[in-house]
Amino acid sequence: MKQCPTCRTTYTDATLKFCLADGGTLIDLGTEEETVLRPGLRVDIPSESYTTAAPRAATAPAKSSPVLKIVAALLVVGFLALIGLGAAGAFFYFNSGGTNVAVTSPTPTPAPSRSPTPTTTPDAEAEAERMEKELANLQKQLEDALSPSPTRTPPGFEEDDLPTARVNSPSDGFLALRSEPDSEEGERLAQIPHGTVVTLENCEKERVKIGNRAGRWCMVTYRGQTGWVFDAWLEY
Repeated sequence: MKQCPTCRTTYTDATLKFCLADGGTLIDLGTEEETVLRPGLRVDIPSESYTTAAPRAATAPAKSSPVLKIVAALLVVGFLALIGLGAAGAFFYFNSGGTNVAVTSPTPTPAPSRSPTPTTTPDAEAEAERMEKELANLQKQLEDALSPSPTRTPPGFEEDDLPTARVNSPSDGFLALRSEPDSEEGERLAQIPHGTVVTLENCEKERVKIGNRAGRWCMVTYRGQTGWVFDAWLEY
């Protein structure tokens, strides 16, 4: 048994150390159990009352701020977006075989540059004219070399006598005797064999060109038949 020295309240619970009324330190009076008496007041305290703590009042949950809710929602959405992007990147990487494909922009094709048109100078014109003249002279010399010499009286004949000439046409083997001094309009009268001697009657003064040979049309007599031949294939 214990007793408060201030208020004289006694307690039968031996485990109490402080007075429940004024908080004073209890004094041990012995082991006899007595009923706590107080003038005008009787208090019966069960032995287990001091061990059971009074339940605390439930704390009302604090109201969360709307701004915090919005921030939390944005964080959740951003996290989910990052996860989605990572999954898409992994899917693309594994489907493409893990190789990086470099995308190159097409190289523009440069436009071809135009070369400047060469301008003709007076010196170039003079040189071109000189070359044309030289080519004309060479062509004339070649024609003169290929064409037979003008009709002349063979040795042993007088001017009034009629000259003769020999047919020189080894490639064809003959020389055509025509009715007119023209290779297209003149009708072929006969074929004079190569090496045959014919009598010259008359020759035109104008020189013409047939194929690559230049000469004159001459009237000749062959086996009593008179016609025209081209003297480029005659040897006087």
